[in-house]
Amino acid sequence: MTAVKSSRRYSSAVRDEQARMTRTRIVQAADELFRERGYARATMKDIAERAGVARDTVHSVFGNKAALIPAIVDLRLVPDESVLNVADTPEARAVMNEPDPARQLELFADFMTKLNVALRPVFEVMRGAAASEPAVAEKLVILEKSRMANMRRYVGWFAERGPLRVSTDSAAETLFTILSPDVGRLLCDELGWSRKRHAAWVADVLKRTLLAD
Repeated sequence: MTAVKSSRRYSSAVRDEQARMTRTRIVQAADELFRERGYARATMKDIAERAGVARDTVHSVFGNKAALIPAIVDLRLVPDESVLNVADTPEARAVMNEPDPARQLELFADFMTKLNVALRPVFEVMRGAAASEPAVAEKLVILEKSRMANMRRYVGWFAERGPLRVSTDSAAETLFTILSPDVGRLLCDELGWSRKRHAAWVADVLKRTLLAD
């Protein structure tokens, strides 16, 4: 009897892993096709063919094309599926636990500009599609709200190191603005800044804005 139960658990684990791998292939295929062709021109059939699965499988896992967007964001920002929020990753935790306020902001700037690089292509796809695709516009609103919630969480970490020069609301709004993928696109993609220069600029702005004299 024990052997039967063990076999069932093993079979279930294998199926779960196969399902996870199938889901990942679908998300990766959608990410590639959205960037190559744009959201509107990449069909569910195209995504299924790129992922090597049946179109019904894509519909079964995600329901509709817009549902792939948050999955792409999650895969780009938090590849480890056991971590639910980017603020809970080991690199984020290193920022949270840094005792020196100035160094904490430097680590934060480095961490966030790396995320900015990963997020910009998704935002480009969403911005392009949002005007004509209400479902995408809705996902964009949800993503920005999530981004703002994380900024408030980060500000809480900074405030624990000592009083800030501005209110926590103002500090969160500052982070939300200067760390926007749109700002990253202007500085890095349009002006040609390196990621390191972007991080140094973010750190400098945050130190001047948030840290007391």
